Amino acid sequence: MKRLDILQTVLATLSIIGWSVAIYALVIFGQARPDPAVGYFRSKGVEVRLEWDPHLTIQLEYWIWVCAIVSFINLIVNFYAQTTTKIGFWVNIPLLLVVSLSAGLYIRYVI
Repeated sequence: MKRLDILQTVLATLSIIGWSVAIYALVIFGQARPDPAVGYFRSKGVEVRLEWDPHLTIQLEYWIWVCAIVSFINLIVNFYAQTTTKIGFWVNIPLLLVVSLSAGLYIRYVI
């Protein structure tokens, strides 16, 4: 295999891993966030959770930081590939890095 093929394979694999971790973090987010306190539920006496689940919130934070680390490694490989070969710049890599960093900082300092 040529170096170009290897770099493209590494970039694609890291992108798939990063986005898969981001989707898994979204699944955990759906379970960790507070329940919507709709008036209908409250009038019927249904139990609703008004605060974040502490265990799942910590797990969510860890998965978001894993996503940020994978994205950062992928960004480094992308810069190396861009400077040494004819591979263009992949936009999804910095996008995932910025989103995961902002989500991780939000969960760490706001929630």
